[in-house]
Amino acid sequence: MRYLKAAFLAIIFVISMFFFVQNNIPLSTSVVLELNLIAVDYVSIPLPVYMLVLVSFLLGVLFSLSLLLIDRIRLSLELKSLRKKYSTLEDEALALRTLPLNQPENQPSAPSELGS
Repeated sequence: MRYLKAAFLAIIFVISMFFFVQNNIPLSTSVVLELNLIAVDYVSIPLPVYMLVLVSFLLGVLFSLSLLLIDRIRLSLELKSLRKKYSTLEDEALALRTLPLNQPENQPSAPSELGS
């Protein structure tokens, strides 16, 4: 499975490199980004389009990794609490197994009859 992942990533990398090489001139054109709010007017420096694509991709990767990391931490905390609960229940079950069954408090109660 590890080799399939590596091969898939290599294929994606080669395809993306073909894309950038074949579209070099359109992706090299500069773009100026503007943000005009009530009190703020922001104008960026001229950036090539390929830089915007790469930065957007990088931000998407970082955002996805942070979400996966948060989920991983949440699941590990849940697993820790469930293991603790399992251990407690297993200890309780072992303690109940050692009780003798012939004592009155350990006998099953008789089913109550419904009066009609």
